[in-house]
Amino acid sequence: MRLHVPPQPPPVTVGRRTVVPLIDAAGHVLPPERLFPGLPPADLERLLATDGMRAPMVVTGFAVLGAGTTILVDTCLGGDKRGRRGPFPGFTSRWMTTLAEAGVEPGSVDVVVTTHLHHDHVGWHTTDDLKPAFPRARHLLAEAEYGHFAAGRTRHAERIGECLLPVREAGLLDLVTGAHRIDDGVRLLPAPGHSPGHLVVEVTDGGRTAVIAGDLVHHPLQLLRPDVSSSLCEDPALAAESRRRVLDDLADRSGLFFATHLARSGTVRREGSGFVLDDPLR
Repeated sequence: MRLHVPPQPPPVTVGRRTVVPLIDAAGHVLPPERLFPGLPPADLERLLATDGMRAPMVVTGFAVLGAGTTILVDTCLGGDKRGRRGPFPGFTSRWMTTLAEAGVEPGSVDVVVTTHLHHDHVGWHTTDDLKPAFPRARHLLAEAEYGHFAAGRTRHAERIGECLLPVREAGLLDLVTGAHRIDDGVRLLPAPGHSPGHLVVEVTDGGRTAVIAGDLVHHPLQLLRPDVSSSLCEDPALAAESRRRVLDDLADRSGLFFATHLARSGTVRREGSGFVLDDPLR
């Protein structure tokens, strides 16, 4: 399995703000059969026959720019840490270069949101020498998620520790509970299930709403079948409940949906018992 860096998607305007997807890597990392072992093979094949269902999985972080605040949502795979190889040997992350090409310098970042503590969401919280990569940013994380990590229940705990603990030791980590407002147009909302403290980021400005959803959806078939959770979810039933709630709310508001592992974003629209993403008006 080889990872590559695809062309970057265009930014999307949400009122005075701009959501900039920043892809770190793409590849066929997990075949659908492993992601959804509970789906009958015939159902899986029928769903995969729909357009766009066999696209590579991407790993994406996001910048939310404008209104006087620079916010990052997740920091992807990261690089080597003091000589220890990253999670995908042979792949060199250039995400910090991609961030700079989008006009964002590390010292300009005000807030870094961690949707949850999985290794492909925190990799560039620290530099290769284990210093905070965004030295003046407040780093926001759900208290429940941190507690899960502190209790030793998180996968890839050593890698996550290298990415998170230097941030905590520098006094840059803030733990949040429940809904948490960053400013007048951006708030964090609990969406547990994939992990205990999984968060989504809601951006509302100028009559438009977008949600950056972390791992609420791993694969586009979960839009058509929001009841189906992946094998990576710690509480599949709760993950499905969170997914349905967020997508229902966005469909009611013709809101935009972004997710870490989906190659495209879009405006949520109901279709049958599920949802589809229409191209956003940029």
